[in-house]
Amino acid sequence: MANPIDYYDRFRFCIEDVHGNIVARDVVGQEVKINRALSGPSEISMKLHPKEPSIQQLSGAGPIQLKPWGHWIHALKYNQFGEEVFIASCIMEPSEIEPETGILNLRAKGFTNYAKGIPWLQNWNPIAVDPFEIMDRIWKHIQSYHNAALGVSVYPASSGTLMLPGWSFNNEQFIQDFFAIFIRASDKTDCGEYIEKLARDIPFDYVEESGWNENRTAIKKGIRLGYPSGGTKQHGLAFRRGENVTVAAPKLESEVEWMSDIIIDGFFPGKTYSATISNYDPDRFRRVMNEMDLRIDSNERAAAWAKRKLTRRQFPYQYESLFIDPYHPNAPFGTFDVGDEILIEGNMPWVGEGIKQWHRIMGMSWDETKKDGRLGLAVMAEGAFNYDPIVYIK
Repeated sequence: MANPIDYYDRFRFCIEDVHGNIVARDVVGQEVKINRALSGPSEISMKLHPKEPSIQQLSGAGPIQLKPWGHWIHALKYNQFGEEVFIASCIMEPSEIEPETGILNLRAKGFTNYAKGIPWLQNWNPIAVDPFEIMDRIWKHIQSYHNAALGVSVYPASSGTLMLPGWSFNNEQFIQDFFAIFIRASDKTDCGEYIEKLARDIPFDYVEESGWNENRTAIKKGIRLGYPSGGTKQHGLAFRRGENVTVAAPKLESEVEWMSDIIIDGFFPGKTYSATISNYDPDRFRRVMNEMDLRIDSNERAAAWAKRKLTRRQFPYQYESLFIDPYHPNAPFGTFDVGDEILIEGNMPWVGEGIKQWHRIMGMSWDETKKDGRLGLAVMAEGAFNYDPIVYIK
């Protein structure tokens, strides 16, 4: 078991420069806020005083000169087993300094956010390809520049599925609708946007992970992929209102932007793709959502995204956020992560007592400005979205 002092202690922050040097191992921040996300970047924010002892250079030359895109900020905490675990590894972004006090309002985002705005300058159009291979190829391209060696690996190598060409017959004539992937350097495709929409349409999950090497001299970073989902169904944990769940915000049918028809239009050089999915309800008026997405390059991807958007507007009752006691034995901190499925129990307004509903953890947040040290969870009911793979039309 962990030393109780360590287990209940504050977050620890480690600072690393772009060359992999650890320049501070136990930084003390104020008003710390940390967010960890499923299929998205983590976030860290905190206040640092220039005279804070833990941020001073060993040479005595004053505080570490923190630079946007020049330093990693790693958030660590001890779990119940005495293991120091990484909660978030982020790259510092432009941050404001308070003119009167000199306090730095540090902001940093997870390394998957680095891909946004980076152009994919390759020509590639395989006929059939594993989506995990695409992720690996993008990140190898991002890090191929001498000043972009983030040290991020992508794993596992295979999802066990393939993106295939869509095709159909028209008057007995074979029509090939698209390549599984078509990338041109001249298009300067945004790597981050492509990853987001690829994960959405296949679908698959991705999670930022990091940890010490064996002798704690360097920090390993990786993107863990999961097809079609990357979490664990947590049968051994309990999330009950009145026990470890202190606040639970429901998402009820009356609050939903309900739609009966979803129309998705995509674009591919010289061709337009479209899909329409409907869910007729005799007790509601028809409502239509029409969306254009230039990154959708097939009727199959259009249909996959349309189905997901419709499903998210047809869900059962659910909670959308919780605050929990992270040290309660029902579900101690460190026993669950983003992407996991958890069973939430309790009463819900307009629904009743004794509700039991499986939810997926979409995000986790810590706010040390809260005196009770609560952990926030963003959740979504299992019926509120789906992980159905693309159906290729034949």
